[in-house]
Amino acid sequence: MIGMGGSGLFKRVEIPPPPDNTPLPTAKPYGIGKPPYAMLSSESCASAACHGGGQLDTARSEFSTWSSTAFLGTLYDPHATAYRVLFNADSVRIGKLMGIKEPHKEQLCLKCHSTEGIQPAEAVSEGVGCAGCHGPAEKWISAHTLPEWKSLSNETKFNDYGFIPGKNLVARMLNCTSCHVGDGDREVNHDLIAAGHPRLSFEYTKFQFNPKYRHHWDDLPEYDFEVRAWTVGQAATLRAATDLLRVRAERAAADDPKTPWPEFSGLSCYACHQSVGTGEVSRDSASPKRPLGVPGWELWSNSAAGVAANLCPEAFPGVTPPQLRELAALRKLMQKQRPDPKAVASRARRAVAELDGWLAAIQAAEDKAPTKRLAPDASRKFAHALAANALSPDRTKLADYDWDALAANYLGAAAMYHASGGKKAVPTWTDPVRGLMADLEFPKRKPGERFDSPAGFGKTARDRVRDRFRDLYDVTAEPGAKP
Repeated sequence: MIGMGGSGLFKRVEIPPPPDNTPLPTAKPYGIGKPPYAMLSSESCASAACHGGGQLDTARSEFSTWSSTAFLGTLYDPHATAYRVLFNADSVRIGKLMGIKEPHKEQLCLKCHSTEGIQPAEAVSEGVGCAGCHGPAEKWISAHTLPEWKSLSNETKFNDYGFIPGKNLVARMLNCTSCHVGDGDREVNHDLIAAGHPRLSFEYTKFQFNPKYRHHWDDLPEYDFEVRAWTVGQAATLRAATDLLRVRAERAAADDPKTPWPEFSGLSCYACHQSVGTGEVSRDSASPKRPLGVPGWELWSNSAAGVAANLCPEAFPGVTPPQLRELAALRKLMQKQRPDPKAVASRARRAVAELDGWLAAIQAAEDKAPTKRLAPDASRKFAHALAANALSPDRTKLADYDWDALAANYLGAAAMYHASGGKKAVPTWTDPVRGLMADLEFPKRKPGERFDSPAGFGKTARDRVRDRFRDLYDVTAEPGAKP
């Protein structure tokens, strides 16, 4: 059984790393990489006969709804304002600290705050426009209006036309993670974070159901969407983080002077950035397997992924749970005080292949039967496993004291709470889920304060979190099961 110990991804009983010649999956999901076609401005979609109708929040008005979010009210889509952000005081200050005079002209910033390579160049001001999420439209802009377009497979649409088929969650999230986690061409490293850029902590369902975001798409009823979306999000985010580690390790192994090793942005921020001297830093309330003095590698991305792997057949019937042994070996390498970048790069390449095999299997299952209803208690099983994942085997302690690890398990549980129908359908979940949100939430800022961290998250707070997860574990147990 894939592990619930330590960061939650690996087995409680340590297993030896697989030999370097162990056969790896060869399947890859479609949706990886950038299609080799030209990006077109969102104006290409803005005709009233296409997606620019005048009645917001209706079909044929998707562009109008999306673009209006840059100017109207409290509901908005941050993609529409991504370029404008580069002019605000925070961005100017970050640029100054990074030696960047004009962030709105800097490629480092524009790669994610605009649609990269958009034509005409002035269209950069539209932020992350249609092509940023739906793919370069050079070949599909006309083709997707034809009757035969609907008969094409999602894979053909991506490979032959450059269209990102958002109805397939794997293809959708592989595209999301290229900016929201990073890739070989785009990243937010520790220098940027130290200068003031928010760290990248992407969790798809948190974005999908953010009540502040205005949807420019139809929210059609889709069975068990949160269960599937959370599962795919765990796999896709972890794949992106692992591949980014590979890129950084390869650079470090080649003695690239611009690549510090290890890159701190891939480690847990709060392993170092926490209050000291108050007696609140004790590890006594948790039992992580990490060595003393070693911050966790990508706890945000891997802490709950073991649950997604274990229970994958509950979300995608017929998909075999992946073993993720290469990831276990990679994590062990990253637990060394100074991991060898050459060894890390090699193991990370193998781990990416392992994750690609998992994602390809999910993708094929989704394309085959995307709306097949899951078992009625699938979300309960996930929530119960996530609560167990956050706790030690005897449930007397937390499995990990790190905020990232705890937040990852909470966000998964919150997605399952929503999938189950929330307070009306599962009222006994409400107190532990909302209590976890309150305990893990960053302190509210006061005027003049700048911090984006769980300040004061010490033993007292961790004990409350432990008790909330215990309660959630109990209320999500299989009916009739013994405590």
